[in-house]
Amino acid sequence: DAFIDTTFLSRQLVSTPEARYAGVIAFGLDGTRGRRRAAYQIQNELSLGDKLQRDALSLSWRDAIAPGWRIAMTPSLEWRRDRTLGRDQEEWRGAFRGRVRRSFADDANGAELGLSGDVLRTSGVGSEFVPDRNAGRAWLAVDHLGLLGDEWRVGYGLASRVFPDSSVRDHFEHGWEGRVRRIFPGGHALTLETTGQRRQTHLTVASTRDNFWREEGIAEADLRAGDRWAVRVRAEGEALQYDVQDSTVFFDYQVIRGRVALRYESAAHWTLAAGPRVELLTNRLNPGEAYRELGGAVEFEWIGAGALWNVAPAAGRRTYDEGSDAGLSGGLHSPFAFYELESFVDQPLPARLRLRALASLRYESHTDPAQNAGSIYTSVQLRWAVY
Repeated sequence: DAFIDTTFLSRQLVSTPEARYAGVIAFGLDGTRGRRRAAYQIQNELSLGDKLQRDALSLSWRDAIAPGWRIAMTPSLEWRRDRTLGRDQEEWRGAFRGRVRRSFADDANGAELGLSGDVLRTSGVGSEFVPDRNAGRAWLAVDHLGLLGDEWRVGYGLASRVFPDSSVRDHFEHGWEGRVRRIFPGGHALTLETTGQRRQTHLTVASTRDNFWREEGIAEADLRAGDRWAVRVRAEGEALQYDVQDSTVFFDYQVIRGRVALRYESAAHWTLAAGPRVELLTNRLNPGEAYRELGGAVEFEWIGAGALWNVAPAAGRRTYDEGSDAGLSGGLHSPFAFYELESFVDQPLPARLRLRALASLRYESHTDPAQNAGSIYTSVQLRWAVY
């Protein structure tokens, strides 16, 4: 929402950890019309807490309006009051997303046209960092979705955002996407993906923060070694280039990530994968932000009796480049070891009940103890089917 692209925007140092609690009431209604030709969903979630209050209402409608034609619309409205970290910010957000899809005779090839828009208004202490905006976006894509074979997709989108309080932030954004997945004999698979944006301001401005190119790419290979064993190799790249960069905030950078996992699939419906991972960030003007991260991860998954369990612990160490005190990064970062645990459970219970739980834990142990940090996020949902 701040629409600032930097490598350190999300990091905040506070003198004392802030604890908060909330209660959540969620309502949902799903249904169909026209002998299941159309489907609709209404959801409302009210969260009331000591620091954060929020109410979000969303509607969804999908309809097969003619043979080979489908339409989907999703309007939403959200109110939020945020008093965390010394703020007292209130915001209203309205959004709409709609798309029309045309499937051709073989049902594998199709074309998609979409429109979306959102309006955001903020007020109160802290709202100066989240400018009001009106935004609209349109996109067009064509794809081939093979059920068990090769598939591909290419698309282009154009967005425009206007900020009522700041004409220098108004901008266009061109975006593209591309994906291809190829299945080879023996069950091997290769997936290539690319996305990117080109943002340009409506007017010529002094700051370069809204004039840049950003690209992302993914290459993933699944190599089978029999019925039970497989190796997954994944490489990711991300790069950002400003039209005019500086050495403090708006500097170019490149990120490379790599993962290798050896995977075993048991006949008892569980899988176990383990392997190393690496991440590197480099840049020329602010080397104090550059880092190297080495680690490893394990993932266990079990599916059976209508249930899904997934547990993924990981650990590693990040070190920052030395030799430069230029820019904002001088003294801000210290090397650290990290420990993570991600888990998800979807478990049926008696009396038409279903439990869904999500947990995410992370702890960072820094060489500078003042920067040690830990976080715990949990979400539990109990669903009851009326029939």
